[in-house]
Amino acid sequence: MTETAHEGQLAQSRPPRAGKALGPRYQAAVLGFPDYWYPGVLSRHLGKKPVAIKLLGQNLVFFRAHGRAYALRDLCAHRGMPLSYGTCLAEGTVTCGYHGWTYDLATGKCVAALTDGPDSPAVGRYAVKSYPVEERGGIVFVYMGDGNPPPLEEDVPEEAIRPDWTQQVVVSVWRGNWRAAVENGYDAGHAPYVHRNSLRWRTAGSLQPAWATAVGSEVVGPYLRQKRGKPGPPEADYPVIGRWPRHSWLRRFLAEVGKKPGRQRPYPNEFRLPCMIHNKYFYYTHIRWAVPVDEHTTRNFQVYAGHYQGTRSLAFSLHYWLWHRWVFHMQFNGQDEWIVERLDPEAPERLYRPDVSIRDLRRYVESHARTGDAASSNGHGSGSPE
Repeated sequence: MTETAHEGQLAQSRPPRAGKALGPRYQAAVLGFPDYWYPGVLSRHLGKKPVAIKLLGQNLVFFRAHGRAYALRDLCAHRGMPLSYGTCLAEGTVTCGYHGWTYDLATGKCVAALTDGPDSPAVGRYAVKSYPVEERGGIVFVYMGDGNPPPLEEDVPEEAIRPDWTQQVVVSVWRGNWRAAVENGYDAGHAPYVHRNSLRWRTAGSLQPAWATAVGSEVVGPYLRQKRGKPGPPEADYPVIGRWPRHSWLRRFLAEVGKKPGRQRPYPNEFRLPCMIHNKYFYYTHIRWAVPVDEHTTRNFQVYAGHYQGTRSLAFSLHYWLWHRWVFHMQFNGQDEWIVERLDPEAPERLYRPDVSIRDLRRYVESHARTGDAASSNGHGSGSPE
């Protein structure tokens, strides 16, 4: 048998190579969808000094002047020097550190070129791109689309920006594309395995089911919401493996003691464009934006919000800093970070039953992602995830 014929026989005996079931728009959105409001920086991180970040593959710089936030492209129009290395010589302006070109923060227009004299013809002729920003709920949001931005409320959940809610926010950077981070958050199958020994679940006063039947998703307003499936038992007998999970007698006992009938989440996970996982729990809401930085990096803004004011707001915040920040945001979501950073984005996929959630998410993004002038559309698209 010739080598070529042998290779042909081998090729016929191998299972077909499985690609990723991504639509063309989702496949092309390596750097996300620009026609949405995105969280840029935390308010507490933006003071007198400029803050430079990369967002959707672009270098941006945020400033604070006259008591408000501004955002410019971090690139001087003259020779490409980053403006984040510049100086503030007059309130509301930034002067490039190379040749002294000075820009108005509100408009991005060049208002002076110090090394060319007061009558420089560069003034008014050149500009750097400025971006609409809004500062709400301790976050500076930025809009990077080319058209007119919609109202912030159209892209951001009310829990994250309403003043009668208490918000605590933490930011972490994951090494992985934003799509992997979002899909992980909406994945119906991973939690019982990845998080089974997390401190958050160990102290929950219950045994999590070994699996839950994935039954698809439905569109509810701006959200793609998972339908609630029938949960499996906390333990089951599997071929070869035997009994799994193998809970200790102590964990079973504590779960029985801490059992609280009727304490079921209002609904499972939700996804909201452009890159958001939204979860409602008994006394708080959790929101995670997986914001694209570049092709291989994601900046996660995690918002822990409760409808509390006054002394209840203080108690809610204290509980967050003493418990949820470490147990939820750091350890629990750190397990997701560990997974996302080790996925091979080029590997083929062979999806199984729980991946109906991933299929629904990809179809929803493909048919609902906003393009063009956001202010002239409703931002939610049309149709269903099917």
